[in-house]
Amino acid sequence: MTKMQAAIFNDVKKLDVEKIEKPTIRPNEVLVQLKACALCTWEQRVYTGVNEVQFPFIGGHEESGIIVETGHEVDSELWKTGDRVVVGLMTSCGNCENCRIGHEGSCTNFSYENRVGGLNVRGMGGLAEYLAVPVSKLFPVADSLSYEEAALTEPLSCVVHSMDTADVQLGDNVVVIGSGIMGAFHALLARQEGARVIIDEPDEKRRSFMKSLGFEETIDPLTQDPVQRVKELTNGKGADVIFNTVAISKIAEQAVQMAAIRGKVMLYSSYHPDTPISISPNTLHRNMTKLMGSANSDSTDFFKAMKLLNNGTVDAKPFIAGTTSLENIDEGMQRALNPESYRVIVQMNR
Repeated sequence: MTKMQAAIFNDVKKLDVEKIEKPTIRPNEVLVQLKACALCTWEQRVYTGVNEVQFPFIGGHEESGIIVETGHEVDSELWKTGDRVVVGLMTSCGNCENCRIGHEGSCTNFSYENRVGGLNVRGMGGLAEYLAVPVSKLFPVADSLSYEEAALTEPLSCVVHSMDTADVQLGDNVVVIGSGIMGAFHALLARQEGARVIIDEPDEKRRSFMKSLGFEETIDPLTQDPVQRVKELTNGKGADVIFNTVAISKIAEQAVQMAAIRGKVMLYSSYHPDTPISISPNTLHRNMTKLMGSANSDSTDFFKAMKLLNNGTVDAKPFIAGTTSLENIDEGMQRALNPESYRVIVQMNR
């Protein structure tokens, strides 16, 4: 069998580049030579041991590349060698009820530890040089978009899903708690929906970065009461929509307290640790508050995110903190773990 390189998590803080078998495609698949894969917070948590997986494990789910081989059942009018693509939704089965009605992000057979892409090691597979991909998992990349920018389609698609679920309206007062890449994407899309956006972020550099993107209204929760400040900025009403993108349970309580009557609170982040919080059910009842969660994305969200990037409506370049080679991925992971970084991109097959 032909070999290829892949970055494999063999233990906590042990990320090794190894030779594994190159996948062989089935008749309805294409072989994608991956060019870029972003080091998501999820992979960072695997590295540090916060997210527990069974080792060995191949991470990586924010990836882009080029088709280098097609199966004989693939429609050559739609997909051909040389096409630049994003690979997504590899861990959804495509067969359960949720997948079949278009909610692949809620796949009942979903697991980060599924074997995908024709790989002989479990995991999401984006940190391998090649993946065997069903055409249902492909999304076209414009020639004007770099592989590094295209790799951010997946995180943007997750934010698209969150935005559509929250249904932001023209003129809404929107608070985004946290301005990591997911918070920043929420802010950008909320502004494009015609909302007023207020940023709640303790890190001064990130607040300055958001101001450089045109978000002038910011709150420093280390020096201000964020709930009180939101009420002040909204003439005592509170926010129409709050997106909490921070992995701290206590902040979810603040998010609910910020909500206006008929306000919507989106709990976007996963929580580590998953500490229970106190919420008044009568307050939810009397204020008609909608408390929601959002995770992952569906094919519809991927197509929307791809269009936003392909058309230049969303510029991903400011969120690329740097690049690294597959051979130097451990050094790249150290940079990615820096709280001031956005996405570090692993470049492959260059």
